[in-house]
Amino acid sequence: MIFRGTILFHKNFIYEDGTAGRKYLILLNAPEKNDPYLVVKTTSQRKNKPRTAGCIEDLSLFFIPARTTFFPVDTWVQLYSLEAVDQDYTKKSPYIEEVGNLKHEVIAGIIDCLLKTQGDDIPAYQMKLLKPPMNSKLKELKALWERHHN
Repeated sequence: MIFRGTILFHKNFIYEDGTAGRKYLILLNAPEKNDPYLVVKTTSQRKNKPRTAGCIEDLSLFFIPARTTFFPVDTWVQLYSLEAVDQDYTKKSPYIEEVGNLKHEVIAGIIDCLLKTQGDDIPAYQMKLLKPPMNSKLKELKALWERHHN
């Protein structure tokens, strides 16, 4: 079962310049049956990015130091890359697979940082998906509990 904080690995991600490569995506919402997946891209390419753990507001990034969670190398979450992806595409693509999950504290920090840095630019329907009603949160907690106790 997929839920907020799921890490997806895309084996053939098409970049803006038309090239293809491997890319980790992080799911930010707890999608219901017909909801899109709200995902952000990650990068391990430092290119003058700060290595301050957590929210880097001025660059709209969230830094996850190596080996503190799923990622074995320093990883920057690119909050400016928020995209809505159709569930059917994600589930049926031979190039995308679930590979891990982020700790609740990390995904909460990523979403808080996203709202600080991109909040004014997020469409209302996406904002609603990022801030689900309490019954959705309860379903998500139940799924987490079942995943760890089965």
